[in-house]
Amino acid sequence: MADAFNRSSFFTWLVDPAQSTRDAAERAYRFAGDRRAWVVPLALGIALLAISALGLWQSPDDFFFAYLTGWSFLLTTSLGGLFFLVFNHLTRAHWSVVVHRINEGLVWAFPLLFLLGLPLLFGMHDLYHWTHAELYDPNSPQYDEVLAGKRAYLNVEFWSVRMVGYFAVWTLISYRLYSFSLRQDVDPDPSLQQKMRNTSAWGLPLLAVTTAFASYDVLMSTDPHWFSTIFGIYFFAGGILSAVATITLLTLILQHNGGLLRGIVTPEHYHDLGKYLFGFVVFWAYIAFSQYVLYWYGGIPEETVWFQHRLRGGWGWHSASLVLFHFLVPFLLLLPQATKRAAPVLGVLAVWLIGMHWFDLHWVVLPVLRDSAGFHWLDFTCWLGLTGIFAGALVYRLSRHPLVPQNHPSLSESLHFENL
Repeated sequence: MADAFNRSSFFTWLVDPAQSTRDAAERAYRFAGDRRAWVVPLALGIALLAISALGLWQSPDDFFFAYLTGWSFLLTTSLGGLFFLVFNHLTRAHWSVVVHRINEGLVWAFPLLFLLGLPLLFGMHDLYHWTHAELYDPNSPQYDEVLAGKRAYLNVEFWSVRMVGYFAVWTLISYRLYSFSLRQDVDPDPSLQQKMRNTSAWGLPLLAVTTAFASYDVLMSTDPHWFSTIFGIYFFAGGILSAVATITLLTLILQHNGGLLRGIVTPEHYHDLGKYLFGFVVFWAYIAFSQYVLYWYGGIPEETVWFQHRLRGGWGWHSASLVLFHFLVPFLLLLPQATKRAAPVLGVLAVWLIGMHWFDLHWVVLPVLRDSAGFHWLDFTCWLGLTGIFAGALVYRLSRHPLVPQNHPSLSESLHFENL
């Protein structure tokens, strides 16, 4: 059923029994042979970031807040992909095996994201109010008693150490899952599958804790007087929704542009991906509403101020757009079974949900800087520039190994998966 993996070639493919091995190998070789496929998004990303750098001299605040939003979009998507991969390993899900390699390519991005996050260190003073030294001087008119009480946690040195620790944990988990999967391509040792499940078992609690604290450090601390114990789950919900949408979109692109994965990923798999999209649309809305209603019910001024900023100065329209376009519209469109199995509709919805995830993060970050709602051109160039570099690296990773895990014990079940 599967071609033997050969490191001297670009790809070997697991093919549908109805197709010839030769035709599948030829399709794979043509895709892998185009070594320049990853160059295009990478070049566009670099060009857009270079343009964004010009805006840095005009408006440092706008640049760094836009950069933080774009970088957080990629970070949350990768974390969501890592959660999704860990969940599938722990539950021994069969249906998702055919998209594991795309998921693995997505999560093996943390070293790149760490490097892309370094420019934020130069904007700490602009992004994070708690970095201002005068806030901690009792003799200063800017002295802030609340932030002074948080100084042991909110300081640049400890913040930097925590960020290094987060990325070390995420890189370790993703590296082990990715490397064991690649080793399985050439070695059908059944213990490799158990190692992936073991890694997922101890990795999940570490991933949950570090993701929650990273959400506080990266995004919530841009408004350091406000706090939310549910914010980490909100951070996770948006990220995993974006990750599943990205996996769906990449699978559709690979299958319909060049014929890759044809006969391997079927409407049955798209049906399940659509169900996950539907489920996490609902979950994101539930967490977002839960966070809001608790503060509305409590009515404590220092707690409700975060939402007040996002319901005035035009940001109220932004908030309403999230309710309508991040929840209600995709909820109604994904509700029927037919839309989950229709590739064009699912592709449009995947792109839509990816865009709405960025829109959601824009709503979280930018009211800290701007009293009035709106977009700056840097918001788009930073986001698309970072995404281009990320996409180029992802395409490069996918071009180096088989797109379907070889020798996976559940591969046959995944190939013949059917929804009941």
